[in-house]
Amino acid sequence: MNLFFFLMSILYGLLKFLHINFIPYTWDGYPVGLWIAYLIISAVEVILVFAIAMIVVVILVYVFRKYMADLQNRIGPNRLGPWGTFQLIADVFKLLQKQDIVPANADRLAFKIAPYIVFTPVILGFILIPFGNVSILNLMVTNFQYTVLFLVAVMIVSPLGEIIGGLSSHNKFALYGALRSAAQDIGYEVPMMISIISIVILAGSYSANAIVYAQRNLPFIIPEILGFIVFFLAMIAKQSIPPFDLPESGSELVSGFSTEYSGMRYGIFYMANFGFMALASFVVATLYLGGWEGPFSLIPGLVWLIIKAAVFMIIFLLSWIALGRTRVDQFLNMGWKYLLPLSILNLIISTGLAFYVGGWF
Repeated sequence: MNLFFFLMSILYGLLKFLHINFIPYTWDGYPVGLWIAYLIISAVEVILVFAIAMIVVVILVYVFRKYMADLQNRIGPNRLGPWGTFQLIADVFKLLQKQDIVPANADRLAFKIAPYIVFTPVILGFILIPFGNVSILNLMVTNFQYTVLFLVAVMIVSPLGEIIGGLSSHNKFALYGALRSAAQDIGYEVPMMISIISIVILAGSYSANAIVYAQRNLPFIIPEILGFIVFFLAMIAKQSIPPFDLPESGSELVSGFSTEYSGMRYGIFYMANFGFMALASFVVATLYLGGWEGPFSLIPGLVWLIIKAAVFMIIFLLSWIALGRTRVDQFLNMGWKYLLPLSILNLIISTGLAFYVGGWF
């Protein structure tokens, strides 16, 4: 029991550093059962978020396949269920039955954990999104002072899985894809971070809830139009979808970093791609369009947030379908020669707005 209290004291110190007001016990004999109850509640919340994220991914994949088929004058899924709605379920069972092949010369441990490194940040990101604010319940699993900072840290972890997967595959096409992924990450993450710093300066807080409240009078997309453009392009690059699908490049690198993956491990990469598309849509809607805030108070905030995120999802899908792939040098030039200066200019403008007219926000 002393070891338990010692571990809890370390956890309590970390939570206190993050400004999370949660006291799991006292040394005078605080009931351990209540701490266990908190753990159970937290586990249930995480499971619910996981289920919601999976439902969003399923809907998004179905819409993508039907949307792509419609634009390309095809029928799309139409065999299983009404309008092919059960096709994705059949695909999941198909992937589960496929043989899980690991290359003979691959780093087996790194090869196997890479898909989970890519997928786990998607779930952690959904835990940090404020889905609404109602009188009975704040629709957010966890909220602390540095929500946005932690959210960015979570999103940055995901590309590491792509790099690990490519390097561990012992395949030259996967290696090229991993190196492209590393170059692409550096190209967009710096402007993305500077754009987020501009948002934090205007809101005066790292909290996602505080950023939403700061947009009640004016959505940040208006004063932050340059930052929005930079951040939106960075989100497209973050998903590795056209025109920035350089780490995969099906016409050049077979399938890039995921070339050697098969079965459900490839399915996890696929789900992570769509899951991050949904997460990116909610993040953009929260940071630039006021999150759950809407013009009509009769409509729940959660509905407003879903509508805003759905608009960005459609734009992401249209980008995926309609645009061709850029070259590596073109993307790096865009990141360093255009996005970075624009993000710095936006940071200067945001600092001036916060200093001179901060009362507006």
